[in-house]
Amino acid sequence: MFFRIKGTKSGQVLKLIESYRDDTMHPRHRNVVSLGNATIVRTDWKPIAKAVEDRLYGRVALMARNLSTEQAHWVDRIVRQVAVEGQWQALPKTPRAMEVIDGIQAEAVGHADTAELGPVLVGWEIWKRLGMPELLNVLGFNRSQYQAAAISVINRLADPLSEHSLLDWYRRTGLPELMGNRLRGAGDDRFYRVSDLLLERKEEIARHLRDRQSSLFNLTRTVLLYDLTNTHFEGLCRRNPKAKRGANKQKRNDCLQIVVGMVFDQFGFELAHQVFDGSLHDSKSLLRMIGDLNALAGDGKGKPLIVMDAGVATRKNLDLLHAHGFAYLVNDTRGQRKRYIEMFRKQDGFQVVDGRAGKEAVYVRVMDDPLAAVGDRPAERIVLCKSQPRGNKEQAIVSNAERRLLDDLRKLALRIERRRLKARSKIERAIGGIQSRHSRASRFYAVTLEPALSAAEGDSGQGMRLTWERQDGLRQEAAELFGCYVLRTDERTLNEHQLWQLYISLTQAEAGFKALKSNLGLRPNPHQKEDRVDAHVFICVLAYHLLRNILWTLEQKGDHRDWETLKRILRTHCYTTIMLPTRNGQTHRIRKAGQPEECQKAIYRNLDIIWDRLPSNRSVIGEKQALSDSHARPTTL
Repeated sequence: MFFRIKGTKSGQVLKLIESYRDDTMHPRHRNVVSLGNATIVRTDWKPIAKAVEDRLYGRVALMARNLSTEQAHWVDRIVRQVAVEGQWQALPKTPRAMEVIDGIQAEAVGHADTAELGPVLVGWEIWKRLGMPELLNVLGFNRSQYQAAAISVINRLADPLSEHSLLDWYRRTGLPELMGNRLRGAGDDRFYRVSDLLLERKEEIARHLRDRQSSLFNLTRTVLLYDLTNTHFEGLCRRNPKAKRGANKQKRNDCLQIVVGMVFDQFGFELAHQVFDGSLHDSKSLLRMIGDLNALAGDGKGKPLIVMDAGVATRKNLDLLHAHGFAYLVNDTRGQRKRYIEMFRKQDGFQVVDGRAGKEAVYVRVMDDPLAAVGDRPAERIVLCKSQPRGNKEQAIVSNAERRLLDDLRKLALRIERRRLKARSKIERAIGGIQSRHSRASRFYAVTLEPALSAAEGDSGQGMRLTWERQDGLRQEAAELFGCYVLRTDERTLNEHQLWQLYISLTQAEAGFKALKSNLGLRPNPHQKEDRVDAHVFICVLAYHLLRNILWTLEQKGDHRDWETLKRILRTHCYTTIMLPTRNGQTHRIRKAGQPEECQKAIYRNLDIIWDRLPSNRSVIGEKQALSDSHARPTTL
């Protein structure tokens, strides 16, 4: 097959052409599919045409075709279009008049029991690559238990469900074939029990995964990222003393919650985590995590640099890190940056951050902190940072906050004017509520409650009037600091570019929490008992290890797609049972994995997953079979 451009009255059309020889052995051409004005690069024509031909004729290439993502996309699209149009027919090897091919009734061929394979195949292969079956066997898990553990974790990766739904989900995937276990007669309580066992061996499992990920990718961990998140409960959760109300990051302040503190390395791999009371403030968690940080640092001479966000970086916590020998890099709060406004106004000393070609510039300046108190504290440096994209974001946030504030003030003023709200105490409480809800913008406005200019005749009461005025000086000063932030460190050897890049690596922790809470189903937590809640968090963390291994492997090969995109592509690769009825009344049932599309093969190749040697089985049923249908003897292909 080959591509050809053909001119028409409306323009040029790209067509896929097939060459063949007729009955007289003369060469002929026929149209396979018309692609309209498809924009396929000419250099891609040959590999795409060859790959489409192989797919249409069901050939397996002797050498794996390393198609690019774009080429694989076009191969899948063209094959799908050919199938939908239904006009192209493969060149026959036998006379077309035959209705039976090798004894098989072609029109009666069907398939059944299709099960999703792609995402669970990736999860199962990475689970084995991390050495989890061997580890759990050493820790005393029997075969049934470590398979149940694998099912619980891979479900978090593929389609997060509660333990109650796991068994049904498992039977509708390709995991029974991959694991060789259909879990007949099993109940969902096995998944609750195995979660308890996993939590009991949490320390050994966490240590194994840290070492395994490091050895697989040859990681050198010189930076630790510490951050916190929370996950809420939909129920009352009366049996969990950790479930308390607190500042919820998802604005679910109506729900009880727990707080999860987690340590990542600079590559985004999880190293340690703890579950805290839901009412715990971020700044008070570091004292409980310092033991884990010391364990991660080991006995080496140089301890890693700790990167934290402003909510954790109190002076007490910085002194704690210094006392334990850790260097730190933290972000000051927004309120603290006002102290450096004069330095931000000066352009001298700022440099453009390296390595951001094609992006808006970020300016940085490093110096010893001129406002540091003299004493026995370690000498600190600060990095002044100015980012236009961040400034635009802050401007938009404050503008939206102002709009919402003014809308609420106008509504309250209208209620007062119409005398629907008369008592001064109630009006003042309403004003206080508005200012509290819109604290980001209310600091720029002076709100006044005063007597109305005139009262209606015969009105014995004095009317009230609500007025407000924007304090432009404060607003202008705040606008000057939009996009500005201050990093603080006691590290003396790194320059401003390196320090900024290290701080930006904190986005790896943010991405990890985002994956845990969205892709892996950390929230809301469906459990009530304290141990089960902690086990749910741990299983989500184990699934995150699989996810980060997958994404890191693909990133090293230039594939930066997120997991939701990859999962959507892989879902159409399935296991199915093919039923082949024959003339003698027997039916051959073949259970095997389907042929993946080119875009799926590209993912498998990048992950070093062998997809063409998956388990399969075959059975024959029918009137010539000695056993009944329900006792058909399976034979391995």
